[in-house]
Amino acid sequence: MKVVCVGDCGVDHYLPSGEQRFGGITANFARHARKEFRADDEIHIVSCIGDDDGANLVRSSLAVTDIDCHISTIPGATPTQYIELEAGGERNFVRYDAGVLKNFVFGEKQREIIAASTLLVAPVYLQILDLFSELLSIETSGLTAIDFADFQLHPDFALLEDNIDKVDIGFFGLSVDDAAAAERIASLAARHDKLFVTTLGANGSRAFHGVRQVQCDAVPVGEVVDTTGAGDAFAAGFLSRYCHGADVDTSMQHGAQLAATVIAKLGS
Repeated sequence: MKVVCVGDCGVDHYLPSGEQRFGGITANFARHARKEFRADDEIHIVSCIGDDDGANLVRSSLAVTDIDCHISTIPGATPTQYIELEAGGERNFVRYDAGVLKNFVFGEKQREIIAASTLLVAPVYLQILDLFSELLSIETSGLTAIDFADFQLHPDFALLEDNIDKVDIGFFGLSVDDAAAAERIASLAARHDKLFVTTLGANGSRAFHGVRQVQCDAVPVGEVVDTTGAGDAFAAGFLSRYCHGADVDTSMQHGAQLAATVIAKLGS
């Protein structure tokens, strides 16, 4: 299997300490995927970084992984997410600087890597809508899994419905208060025979697989330290099992187990 992860590799900047860690939805997913998918599965990253200190952090962090990197270096700032941790470990995204990712355009070789994927995984959020549009314009013959990363704050159903024919699996981070959004996601999954998974934090997750719905509890941890990256870990755990023949229930349980290991420590 050729898993191609497209999107953001960057820096998680914690406030007020100023501590910086390697992060980004795509980077987080790819690192977990490398551990969770089979050893003979290829894991690729297509992304870009700047020419600043953040880029050095990205390079050094990826150098110790068995991931095939197709990462362009562009003059400017490496994508940075500013994070505050609330009591109980809940992360609060204060500000996001997309940096060079905002105007990133795939090179010819990167487009070839994407086109050859058997599993394409990417996030979409407000700052990279143009990149998402370019990505979905590339023809692939495998599965496409999209993390609608800011759907809780910006539930863009028009974006989802406009691209639903090209999305096989969708991930949505919601809260239990987002019942109306969940119902609409369920309706779309049933109408278009899609697999959509909503993660609900401490309330577990719920999948809508066509007309079928599956609920999975969160795995309890002794202390929640930092919820940053929990959804990325869940998606990697889920897809590593589902794409190799496991049912939705089993895949959700594995995703929940992996997410629990992430929230019990600092960093994504």
